[in-house]
Amino acid sequence: MVKFTPGAYFRSHLPPPGNERKYIQSYFVAMLGNGIFIPIYMLYCTQIVGIPYAKTGLAITIGGLTGIPLSLLAGDLADRVGPRRVVFVGLGGQLLGMGSYVFIQGFWSLMIVVGGMNIFAFTYFSSVGALMRRIGGENTPTFRAQVRAFGNMGVAIGALGAGVGIEIGTRTSYHVMFLLVSTLYLIVLFTTLRLPNYGPLPRPESGVEQEKVTRWLVLRDKAFISYALAAGAMAMSNFVLDMLVPVWIVVYTSAPRWTVTVVYVINTVMVILFQVRLSRNIKTTRQGGFSMRRAGIVLMLGYLVMATMAGHAAWIATVLVVVGMVLLSLAEIWLYAGRFTLEFSLPPAYAQGQYDGLLTTITTVSVTITPLVLVGFVLGRGYHGWIGLGAFFLLLGLLCPLIAAWGERTRPQETTPAQTEAAGAAAV
Repeated sequence: MVKFTPGAYFRSHLPPPGNERKYIQSYFVAMLGNGIFIPIYMLYCTQIVGIPYAKTGLAITIGGLTGIPLSLLAGDLADRVGPRRVVFVGLGGQLLGMGSYVFIQGFWSLMIVVGGMNIFAFTYFSSVGALMRRIGGENTPTFRAQVRAFGNMGVAIGALGAGVGIEIGTRTSYHVMFLLVSTLYLIVLFTTLRLPNYGPLPRPESGVEQEKVTRWLVLRDKAFISYALAAGAMAMSNFVLDMLVPVWIVVYTSAPRWTVTVVYVINTVMVILFQVRLSRNIKTTRQGGFSMRRAGIVLMLGYLVMATMAGHAAWIATVLVVVGMVLLSLAEIWLYAGRFTLEFSLPPAYAQGQYDGLLTTITTVSVTITPLVLVGFVLGRGYHGWIGLGAFFLLLGLLCPLIAAWGERTRPQETTPAQTEAAGAAAV
């Protein structure tokens, strides 16, 4: 009889000793910090500092927009000076930003802290993909799936720790948690220094005039821009669990309130158990497109199940929310598996940061309008809102294989994943 133990399972999904393992360890620690930070920062601002809800939301929204214009520049900088340096700067700024929450006194100080922290957060998001590609080489999609699985585990553990501080509920307990998050990010900074300081990859030889034309290569790559628009729009599905499902369960259905916790448990466990397993065979650009199509189809089915919860008895609604959450979690896994492949197979290795910068910009704009779409449109229309949302993601999913095939046809020879592994050995 085969015995299943969590320790053996996670060891089997952890890369052997080396740079991949070092990065996963640092990311796990960072997600521990995020798991503490995410549940407490809104509560701290509104309940401890006493900033009104509307002003808190406004400050966070305005602050969140500050880093968008810098995303493309930060990604390009990672390509030109090496990704580890830019990632390090981004992590350092987030460390200071999270610790600065203890100094917030009102609306203006909150907006300044959030704005400053997001400048560095977008710097990190735009450059970390280039670092992972240098570390993972041709194994980057699987490596990225491992990173996400262990990151989700870190968030879940961190959230448990945040629950202790929230239960205490004093200003001091919140300050301790913010400083703990900064300490965890300090550990991440030191771990990042143990990774190779990869230098910039050589660009294809060209004359001066051609270099001027091709400096912003991503802005001329129509296939990737189409992918970024589709992936950015589908990123809205990642917030359905946080923004839509809890309100739908509590206000619009007869399902018990404790099922809100159940959906988070289902989602976290499924990502940890199946993200790596279901991502292993998705390696080519076209397979990535098919995976995103599968995600669109399953999202449609999951939203249909969630929509039918209203009007049923409590036990039926409970069964439906479990079935719906399993479907939505599978769709999320396939969506990320496809993205991990396309986001490392479409960009040339020497411009990975530039491409990630554009994708970060488009995704951030999509995320900014997500509350309006999910709360304003879907909840306001109930059953038909869910179906409309599902049809939107279904259409995007069906387009992804066509975009992937277009991208594959238009890739020059030097942008294949083999280039990444060959050039990745050149560390400064």
